[in-house]
Amino acid sequence: MIKKFTKNLERGQAIILIAFAIIGMIAIVGLMTDGGILLIEYARLKRGIDAASVAAAQQFRKGYVAADLAKAGEEFLRLNQSDVANVQIDTCTTLPGDPVLCTDPPRKLVRITATRVVTFGFMRVVGFNSTTISASSVGEAASIDLVLAVDT
Repeated sequence: MIKKFTKNLERGQAIILIAFAIIGMIAIVGLMTDGGILLIEYARLKRGIDAASVAAAQQFRKGYVAADLAKAGEEFLRLNQSDVANVQIDTCTTLPGDPVLCTDPPRKLVRITATRVVTFGFMRVVGFNSTTISASSVGEAASIDLVLAVDT
């Protein structure tokens, strides 16, 4: 009688172990999926920031002031990344004394920094709804001086 009772107690243990294993597998798949989404969104943000810094730096050639550079960079970001926030555009005139932007001899450098909120799908189960990513890039308007001499 006692053997029969202890034998019935051991029934169903495998289902509990399988349930915990499935929960662990779902957590790992969710972490991989949300980690991949985070990396993809960071790459999109970085590409947009890089292109916007070059676009803003190209305005130096036309002789625009810092406000025009900021407008060009923000417009380029809005066209390519619709949900960026906290866009900060700096030049040597807006941040005097910055060792990256204020060089000797002076160069036409523009730094753009922006942040973006990335929402998660699977990590919401654990309690992480979203995170903020940030990217920064320095663009330069390098003018090309070219002389073509043709001699016969």
